[in-house]
Amino acid sequence: MNLISFIHFFQRDFITTIKNYREVFPFIKKNKIWQGFLDYSWVTKFLLFLGALLSLKFAGVFNDFFNQTSEQGISFNILGDLIGDTLEEGYDLFKMSGFKYAILILLEVVIFHFARKTLEILTGEKAEANLSSFIKAQVRMFKVVLFAFVMETVFTILVNAGLSIFGLKLISSVVNFFIQCFFLGFVIIDNYNEIYHMSIKQSFKYTRQYIGVSIGIGIVIYVLMLLPLIGAALAPLLAAVTATITMHELNKRDDSMAEVFVESVF
Repeated sequence: MNLISFIHFFQRDFITTIKNYREVFPFIKKNKIWQGFLDYSWVTKFLLFLGALLSLKFAGVFNDFFNQTSEQGISFNILGDLIGDTLEEGYDLFKMSGFKYAILILLEVVIFHFARKTLEILTGEKAEANLSSFIKAQVRMFKVVLFAFVMETVFTILVNAGLSIFGLKLISSVVNFFIQCFFLGFVIIDNYNEIYHMSIKQSFKYTRQYIGVSIGIGIVIYVLMLLPLIGAALAPLLAAVTATITMHELNKRDDSMAEVFVESVF
């Protein structure tokens, strides 16, 4: 693929992704994709476990709040401190290396349900969504995240070294941002690819054909996760639905998925 073709397809895929993001709320509302999510007893237990982990992280903030109110009573200043401390704690957590990947691992249950439910609506075919298939998806998510994190780190080091050699270090932060967004997007898109029984290697190769989709998904995840708590919950949900709609649409248009399996045989 030459540079002009790459730019054309990147632009097409990126615009399609952002357009689908804009339409994802009406799609979710119309099709009531959340239905059935809590029908699985294992989902409820998993969410309770996740809530306990998050509560431990913010326990210190709320403990300080209750100590202040017991001594001084409730005031706007104390409420302001609570909001400020919560935002600061959430932002500090966001800045931690690998935090975004950790959130995607913890919320695989959300990605799992919403990706499969979306594909079921688009194709009319019911995707497997039992405990056994979720456990397989969760184990795979660990592997994919480890792969993405290592690859992101390697690419970042190599690109930064190359930019420094050519005196382009000023743009390194921008390039690093897009590298991170690509791999965040890949982690989400892999859930769609997994349904079609691609290996992680096949999934990564297939996703590289749609860099515009992966970066578009990753950018929105990155931005949403800047919002404490609610952003971390919304990001994987919206990304799972958008990635599934976009990849399904582009695969029908390009008929490129078959090439991945054919090439893997020879």
